[in-house]
Amino acid sequence: MSYSEQMLAALDDQNLQQADQLFKQALANDDPETLFNLAEELQALGFSVQSGQIARQLLRQDPDADEARLMLAELAINDDQTDQALNWLAQIKPESPVYPQSLLTAADLYQTLNLLEVSEQKLLQAKVLLPDEPVVDFALGELYLTMGRYQEALAAYQRLADQKIEYLAQVSINQRRAEALAGLGEYEEAVELLTPLTESLATDDQLFQLGVLQHNLHRESAAIKTLTRLQQQNSDYSGLYEPLVASELAAEQPEQALQSAQVGLGYDEFNLNLYRLGAEAALKTGDTKKASDLLEKGLAIDNDAESLRALLGTIVLREGHYQRVVDLLAPLATADQADPQVAWELAVAYDHLDQVEAANSAYFQAYAELKDNPDFMRQFINFLQEEGQTAPLKLALQQYLRLVPDDPEYTELLLDLESDQDDN
Repeated sequence: MSYSEQMLAALDDQNLQQADQLFKQALANDDPETLFNLAEELQALGFSVQSGQIARQLLRQDPDADEARLMLAELAINDDQTDQALNWLAQIKPESPVYPQSLLTAADLYQTLNLLEVSEQKLLQAKVLLPDEPVVDFALGELYLTMGRYQEALAAYQRLADQKIEYLAQVSINQRRAEALAGLGEYEEAVELLTPLTESLATDDQLFQLGVLQHNLHRESAAIKTLTRLQQQNSDYSGLYEPLVASELAAEQPEQALQSAQVGLGYDEFNLNLYRLGAEAALKTGDTKKASDLLEKGLAIDNDAESLRALLGTIVLREGHYQRVVDLLAPLATADQADPQVAWELAVAYDHLDQVEAANSAYFQAYAELKDNPDFMRQFINFLQEEGQTAPLKLALQQYLRLVPDDPEYTELLLDLESDQDDN
């Protein structure tokens, strides 16, 4: 038995002092191949110092020992010594037998540095050298998925599926294909791939992905069933609650949606979408106070959250708190592509606060998008009539009557307006 084997046996017995003595003996007596195997075992066990010591000794004995250089690069990466890792990798020349593996290692490193295009270049080089190597296709698929280049990711995973490879690095290839298809909007095909994976045992990610896809396809009952199964399997999976609440709302289950939102916020108190969805559920149950409380808590986390401000503005407008409406919505109305509903609600609030000029501006801001909304047009007409704005009032009446031609009150108002103009 070599000293290397004896050292590993001592580590199994947790006899660290003897293992250290045997390590020194191995360095002095074992052949290079045995030592390299020991270095790999030690690297896997987390003994990076000893692995590095062996690799450096092998390099001193044989300057062409690129396997040792690659190991030193991997150890440097694990220690966050990026520059040192790149230096070791750069010393491995294209003619080296480990050069393709060095390209894969470099690609991983550049990906962690968010240099995704450089990572892609390394992987494509490796693909040329190893055209049939599944690990290269898998790495390309993972990279393209990260980059949002779903068609290329799908092609890479499909090459693995064509080779009948179902799992690689403990990752389901069909699950990855489904993720790529979902990114392309091919939800039906993605569900077809995922459903068999979840029929018996399923990972949290598989259930989450399937539930989200079912929600996107408006299969709310199936989504609720899948996401509830995930909740029962792992209630700490905080991402499940947002699509679960959305599905319960879509399925007209507001009480359950409100409960799910509150449970989800217990796991992720900073999820602003959960505050909004929970508030929407509370409103559907008639609990305005609960809705307001949820929105206020969300705004305490991010006072600039537009969706929370907009919904709370709608609530307080109904309650007649007009200054609060202005405080909430005025910052949103100045934003690019402001929601016309926000401008409408602001106009109503300003009108009640006797801020006529601001109300007038808000009404005209909303008009461009809401001129086909009869409810808006009636309020706009009433405002213009009160303010005596004859010319825009006539145009607004004409627009409204194109929408509701049989409204006698507004028909008469337009006729009176036109008669007064004729008399003048």
